[in-house]
Amino acid sequence: MSWLDDYAALREDIHQGYIYEAIEAILFMRAHEEIPADEQWRFSEMMGACCRALADTEGALAAYFEAAQEDKFLRSQRQHFSNYLYLCHAVPNLMPKELKAQFDMYATLYRHEEPLPPRAEVRHERLRIGFIAGHFLSSSSSLFYEGLMHGLTEKYDVYAYSLSDRADAFTENLRSAVDYRMLANLSIEEQAERIRADEIDVLFDLGGHTDGGMTLMPLAYRPAPVQISGIGWFATTGVPFVDGFLTDDVLSPVGSEAFYSEQLLRLPHAFHFTPDEAMRASEVHARPTDAPITFGVFQNFMKINEESLKVWGRILKKLPQAQLILQDAAVDSPLRVTTILEMIEGLKLPAKRIFVRTGRRDYLGDYGDIDIALDTFPYTGGASTATALYMGVPVITLRGETHHAARLGASMLTAAGKATWIADDARAYENLAVRMAEEIAAVRASRAALRTKVEKSALMDGGAYLAAFMDEIERLWAEEDVGR
Repeated sequence: MSWLDDYAALREDIHQGYIYEAIEAILFMRAHEEIPADEQWRFSEMMGACCRALADTEGALAAYFEAAQEDKFLRSQRQHFSNYLYLCHAVPNLMPKELKAQFDMYATLYRHEEPLPPRAEVRHERLRIGFIAGHFLSSSSSLFYEGLMHGLTEKYDVYAYSLSDRADAFTENLRSAVDYRMLANLSIEEQAERIRADEIDVLFDLGGHTDGGMTLMPLAYRPAPVQISGIGWFATTGVPFVDGFLTDDVLSPVGSEAFYSEQLLRLPHAFHFTPDEAMRASEVHARPTDAPITFGVFQNFMKINEESLKVWGRILKKLPQAQLILQDAAVDSPLRVTTILEMIEGLKLPAKRIFVRTGRRDYLGDYGDIDIALDTFPYTGGASTATALYMGVPVITLRGETHHAARLGASMLTAAGKATWIADDARAYENLAVRMAEEIAAVRASRAALRTKVEKSALMDGGAYLAAFMDEIERLWAEEDVGR
């Protein structure tokens, strides 16, 4: 049996969920089998997938970086590096200059990319705005672009470019409102040519470095005169062919411009939240008056690290009767639960008061189990923060200074009119949690009112957001027009 046969068997093991066995086999093969040097990246990539399956962020980081260094194929090399950049935001104490250097390194992977020939000068009665995403399925990202895309159709011709052939009810609803294009099974250059053929004026990248940075690849060919990113991605792209990044003063404070490769397009608020049908149908559940004070972290377990666990442990120490629920926002995976339990045990936290749960598709009712949501850091919550607020649960976040993702939660809370729930350091975060727990009767009594306040806040003011977005688009297009 050759290493290729073993490689194929390993991929199947991972697909079947035999993650520990796969890791063992990868380590054995690299130590004992003659694998060509230019094929080692395949095993690093698989190790990255295994570590993600276990919510082992540090392991995944190392594996994807190795894969990016080893890979002989430019497309997959870019994918590995994007996966690495995405996970970098979950690393505590990673400073902006260090992160910027990683993005600069990624940009070199496009240094030889040639753009398509400039399109012929063309003017449309209505601007053509295209949105490109890995998919247009119901997701955490769709909660922030659905209202925008539908609203823009009143004034502009709106196009949606999906890199996937998958569809659901959300997809079909979008199809009825915009010009929908499915780009799956096309080469990257063909994807770009398809967008260019539609004469898109402004192309909006919703993916950034999520899903291996696949949405960025066609943008390298310059299919549209103006190309911007944001909403589904929270940081710089690092590449020269993205002109602008949609943000606000909280997410990207004055002075942070040097850490972006794009022009910052600051709106009053970077995000507009549109609850989906399931959320709107879900009631805000009251908490029993005699229930123990319960904190909750409903996040992707990849965002949990020892630093945040230590802080949560100190909160529990100050509140001996309180408890904490950690629930994975990702798929139902007992393996990821095991990883978090091992971290809790290693830190000697009060395990009897910490309950670790797998992710669930029907999770909205679970907000009835908690009184106060604790945000992860340094990679804070976007959709998770907005969802918790809408479900009547206050959220405590730590506004970090390390990088863009560290301020996502602060951006959400500011837009929701709840800036007083933002802490500037770990000590303030702890104190805020304790103070809120000491006022638990009032917190519980205000759950239903919190949803109402969020609905009336800037976070859900679709009209104001749409107007600000259109003003920025018009300004960018006017600058492009003058430059020609």
